[in-house]
Amino acid sequence: MRQWEIWKGKPAGFSGAHWFVILTPPERLASTRHYQANGLACFSLRGSPTAVDVVLNSAEGFAHATVCQCDLIHVLAKGECFDRIGEVSWERQQQIRSRVKALFRL
Repeated sequence: MRQWEIWKGKPAGFSGAHWFVILTPPERLASTRHYQANGLACFSLRGSPTAVDVVLNSAEGFAHATVCQCDLIHVLAKGECFDRIGEVSWERQQQIRSRVKALFRL
């Protein structure tokens, strides 16, 4: 698992598994002492994206337009993530960084 990869997981509060963009720094992901990772949830795009969304598509491995919601960071159990689909393109990484920074007022 690496930062900016897209993995499927099911954090607390989700009824089923969803795709997540992994945000956790590489040092924590590589550590055997840390069992959790941070991720942004991805959902199929229905209608128009909102101000908190970044649109992902086939460049990231999705068959259909998908949004990455940047206003809530979820905690994932590293050992329970599965089905890596791809990696966020550099352009979309920049969009996600900018959106997260603005939304969290960092």
